[in-house]
Amino acid sequence: MNLDPFDKEQLFSDPNVAILATVDNKNRAHGMPIWYMYQYGKFVMTAGKRSQKTRNIERMGKATLVIDRREPPYHAVMIRGRAEIGPAPGATWLLRLAIRYLGEERGKTYFQGLGDDIVTITLYPDDVIEYLGVSGRA
Repeated sequence: MNLDPFDKEQLFSDPNVAILATVDNKNRAHGMPIWYMYQYGKFVMTAGKRSQKTRNIERMGKATLVIDRREPPYHAVMIRGRAEIGPAPGATWLLRLAIRYLGEERGKTYFQGLGDDIVTITLYPDDVIEYLGVSGRA
């Protein structure tokens, strides 16, 4: 992967596993790995209807997403903003998400059998903080 390390849009578009951070009802941080799609300036993810992150977002309406590239040249972005829970995405969108992260063959079978136990999380960025590590740069 030979990318311009300063290109946030490219970082957002690549299939990086991100970390979604929320705050629970005891004011503790809750961070979990998550897949996402960057669409029209917002980040769309899925989660279980009864997951901790879903409950936290329903209560607080906010979340932070950290996306990073973990090989030199390092690049990380923290996106803070308003988050909302929506209905489960359609089968076509879920298939695109699975293929994005798992490839064609594995992606086609990943979401089979999930039923209606998932919801959509949409993060609308308010604040974007970028880190461009110097380690590994020419």
